[in-house]
Amino acid sequence: VFRQWLKSRCAQTVVQSFASLLVRIGQPREAMPFHLLEAEQTAVMVLASCILLDDLLALAFASTSCRALARLGLRRVRLQSVASIKPLTALQRLVSSSLTDRGAGLVELDASFCRCFDNDVLKSLPQLPSLQRLILDGCQDIDDEGLQALAQRCQGLRHLSLYWNVKATDAGFGKLVRAQKGANFHTVSFSGCKNLGNETVQRLVGRGPNMEILDLTRCPRVSDSGALLICECLDRLRVLRLYAMAQLSPAAFANLKRLVRLEELDLCGCRVQDGALTDFFAAAAPTKLHTLNITWCPELTDAAVLAVASSCPALGWLSLFGNMNFTKASVEALAAGSCGPVLHSLDVRGLTKAVPYSLDPEALRKLFPALVSVELHH
Repeated sequence: VFRQWLKSRCAQTVVQSFASLLVRIGQPREAMPFHLLEAEQTAVMVLASCILLDDLLALAFASTSCRALARLGLRRVRLQSVASIKPLTALQRLVSSSLTDRGAGLVELDASFCRCFDNDVLKSLPQLPSLQRLILDGCQDIDDEGLQALAQRCQGLRHLSLYWNVKATDAGFGKLVRAQKGANFHTVSFSGCKNLGNETVQRLVGRGPNMEILDLTRCPRVSDSGALLICECLDRLRVLRLYAMAQLSPAAFANLKRLVRLEELDLCGCRVQDGALTDFFAAAAPTKLHTLNITWCPELTDAAVLAVASSCPALGWLSLFGNMNFTKASVEALAAGSCGPVLHSLDVRGLTKAVPYSLDPEALRKLFPALVSVELHH
């Protein structure tokens, strides 16, 4: 229906008028007024969600203003949302089109779970000098050779996500990280990259001293020295995920107290001890944490929960799931603490010493007035 409407005279008038308003935002982003930046983001969202790639390319021929609008929409490409043609074909068309300056105008490329993406595809890409956001989650046929090809083509990344890459090693990860010019990394996810180790972590902290989001979920080759380096060097982190990193010893968390800007901390399955958490809470008090996951942290006791209760006024999401040391008293202290009135998600299942709260959701809700979710793990 939308495609039929797009061909109508009414639609062409609307789109052209809309495009004319957006032509002004072709100026450099640094000079762009805030309200026009919001307009650009809104326009890109509309284009990405409503207009198929074929239609967007065709729109460019309607008028000068529509061409400017099409160029704007094609700066950010999410290949998994391309419905009319295969993702690989779409990418080949885009990087050979003048609308993207033959790839030079691409700012974001998201190829999440596009099975066709492999080393050969990456080696076929042109230079991508404007690319800032690259997401290759679930592209499991990419190894060190593919990452080296990326290193040769994009050196200005701010956001990099390679979730579930099981073939690449430190050799490939390191080359890609080392190729980035400046120190611009903001968000990095190596979640599930089982061959990534301390060498890549060392490269990463050198290229991303101002990094704010880091996900190292299930990276079994990262050891204590890698974790210590992160806490020592990345003190601007707002989000740190070390989910299922049981290989780390308690000593790995000695410098956690340096990360006082954290808003989300995931230590599920880690062997962190009370001292590291209480030191962190004391250093950051009142913390900015809104999300804390200490599920299956078997060495924690009530002392850690009491520190949460006294130091985390903004905490809305908390999982204590599976800990057999936490008692009923610590749950009640949590309710009486600064986060008690605002906690909306709390999982205390499996706390054998915290009955009835661990067994009776209604009893838990009586303690926490804002509570909505009591099962955070399935």
